[in-house]
Amino acid sequence: MDIMFFAGGLLAGVINTLAGNGSALTVSLLLFGGMDGASANATNRIGVMSQTLTGIFSLRKSSRKNYLFLKGRNLIFPTALGSVTGGIIGSQISAEIMEWSLAVVMTGMLFALFSKKERWKGYSDSRRSLSNWKSIFYFFFIGFYGGYVQMGIGVLMLTVLVLADKWSLRDANVIKLLMAAVLSIPAGLIYMFNDMIVWKPALILAAGSSLGAWFGARYIVRIPKAQQYVRLLLIIVITGGAIQALYKAIM
Repeated sequence: MDIMFFAGGLLAGVINTLAGNGSALTVSLLLFGGMDGASANATNRIGVMSQTLTGIFSLRKSSRKNYLFLKGRNLIFPTALGSVTGGIIGSQISAEIMEWSLAVVMTGMLFALFSKKERWKGYSDSRRSLSNWKSIFYFFFIGFYGGYVQMGIGVLMLTVLVLADKWSLRDANVIKLLMAAVLSIPAGLIYMFNDMIVWKPALILAAGSSLGAWFGARYIVRIPKAQQYVRLLLIIVITGGAIQALYKAIM
């Protein structure tokens, strides 16, 4: 299982850097390894924290990166506040409720990915489509969901940034990395405080996830042609996550 955890973390780190929902893979591995839903959700947080921080610091320096991080700074507080709120609730609820929550959100994300196909392939609009208050509301909800469940959070962010705020998928990925780090740390600390993390698999996943995030952020995310494949990757990963979530919720 240790080799599977490392390999799964490696692939999840690449997926999360390019798109999102790599946690669908890592949580599945943790469940396969014998954990219940609550423990798997908590244990997965360590890998998420490590890969998001690695992804941010692995991005090559550029004026575009600085610009995008500057644009994302107004979203830091609502995202962090939502993460704390969701983490507190998520650490107290049953695995069954969590699985039904996941099933509903994953199915909704599939519909979003099949809508407005041209926006997933487009360029960033020079003007933002969302007002500041709408952005704050959306990212508080995203932070809440991330603190609550985490799985699929990258896809939620990309859906808002690409479809609603008219960023290109490539630019949205950079902002997503920053927000994912902001989101992951408060929730991760809450699950640690509640002693819900199984540390050995958590650290193995974290090592693989960090390596995958470094490779994805350092090399793959900068390839312009990669953007046309990211949506397809999203559809494949989300479909698998939705099927798994629905199966677990029903069974």
